[in-house]
Amino acid sequence: MTRQRWLIIFFAIVLSASIAYPLRNMIYELVIIPLAYLWWLMGLIYHLVPQIVLWIVLVILTLFVAIKELLLQNPLQMKARETRRVPRSPVEDLSSLIQKQGRGIYYRWLIANRLGKVARELLAQREGQGISNRFTRLTGRDWNPPHEVDAYLESGLNGSFADYPRSYLSRRKATPLDPHPQRVVEYLESEMEIHRNGNH
Repeated sequence: MTRQRWLIIFFAIVLSASIAYPLRNMIYELVIIPLAYLWWLMGLIYHLVPQIVLWIVLVILTLFVAIKELLLQNPLQMKARETRRVPRSPVEDLSSLIQKQGRGIYYRWLIANRLGKVARELLAQREGQGISNRFTRLTGRDWNPPHEVDAYLESGLNGSFADYPRSYLSRRKATPLDPHPQRVVEYLESEMEIHRNGNH
């Protein structure tokens, strides 16, 4: 922890103590005494009520909660919970991210990262090699994407959203993640079609 943080904590403690000391009588009357009285009252009730009554109340409450959870559950709610547990497909996941891309650079980078992985899988299939997880450039036979598409995929695959910090004091600068994903998807689809036709 830096010296500046220690100074801030020290001054915060001193300030709290200087405020609490003059108010100690008021805190004692408004907080300590009511809490002590409540604790005493609960202890009195506990000793006055027979133990068997307390156990009966506890058992009734437990049964009530169990019946409510197990027997009175709404079937529609249970079905909705089961539906939510079904994992989404990669296409649904990507579609959800595209809908969120307007929220900021993180979601735009996530989309570029997923599309970059698709491009890497495509190139691995084209070369007949296993998929590499190393941070290497996308290269391969007949791989010649437009400059914007290439920069987009490289930023998503080998970069990070932290490379483009948001500045609140100046206008937002252009980034390689600005192109709409639709253009990148169309290019990848055309490459897949070329690869498919070349294998026939």
